[in-house]
Amino acid sequence: MKKTLCFSLVVALILVLGACSNKTGGSDDGSSLEGEFVTVLTGGSSGVYFPLGGAMAKIYQEMGANANSQSTAASAANITTLNKGDAEVGFSMGDAAEDGYKGIDSFEEQGAQENIRSIASLYPNYLQIVATADSGIKTIEDLKDKNVAVGAPASGTEISAKRVLEAYGMSYDDINEDFLSFAEGVEGIKNGTIDAVVISSGLPNAGVMELQTTNDIVVVEIAEEKVLEMQKNYPSFFPATVGADVYGLDIDTPTIGVNNVLLTHSDVSDEVVYELTKGFFENLDTLKDTHNAAKDIDIKNALKNLPAPLHPGAKKYFDEQGISE
Repeated sequence: MKKTLCFSLVVALILVLGACSNKTGGSDDGSSLEGEFVTVLTGGSSGVYFPLGGAMAKIYQEMGANANSQSTAASAANITTLNKGDAEVGFSMGDAAEDGYKGIDSFEEQGAQENIRSIASLYPNYLQIVATADSGIKTIEDLKDKNVAVGAPASGTEISAKRVLEAYGMSYDDINEDFLSFAEGVEGIKNGTIDAVVISSGLPNAGVMELQTTNDIVVVEIAEEKVLEMQKNYPSFFPATVGADVYGLDIDTPTIGVNNVLLTHSDVSDEVVYELTKGFFENLDTLKDTHNAAKDIDIKNALKNLPAPLHPGAKKYFDEQGISE
């Protein structure tokens, strides 16, 4: 009887120790994020980053993390915050992240953000220069002397705005630039203080959809040949199209596409980044229900055109999935 009781106690102890081991060492249900603090850096409330980041935070909470999403000025702000180690994961436009890692253009003053690491390429952003139909703005040249919301200061959108103007032989000297978020720019058009807003986001953009409920709109063309010229200096850019059906317009509009990326930094452990990556891609259906732009996320494209070195934790997950650079 005593032997039986001792054997039962030993078995129970082994089961308890095994459960504890799974909780601290990681398991298929994501319990290795138990107790981890995870901040997801997003963007303005009318962009795609904001709802996706909120959904990601909930996913990581379900995996045991103390997770939250944080609205920011988007790409550039997220890059510098991650570089300092003040958050664990964040969104960025690919060209801004590449500039940040190299410390060029708008990052010259801060220097190279060498601590950032790539997790994955996600979905394409479409540069949308939007005005009302009665503004008289139909081309990039028509922006001359107009009040233009170019994006938050040093954001990926603002960087793209400057590059588009340069491609057309223009600069901020030719327009009245206003450093406003998507939502602020759209609100400016509504109240008559802004003539056009530059937006870089997935399709459709919530702010543009909102504007369209009260105004006829136009999306300004960025010619394919201009995009191909820009591509020589900014490899992250590629020709893209805003389909007529997206906003109920009469014609498709050529523009610039650039991939969005998910970033982390070098001091986040391999185990944590592995779980963050796994949690993201194994809950794509949830993310796709959050915003239409997420429907373009495909794990097969996750390692294309990464702007910074791939984090080893993410690499481990992609290796398991048979995805290689």
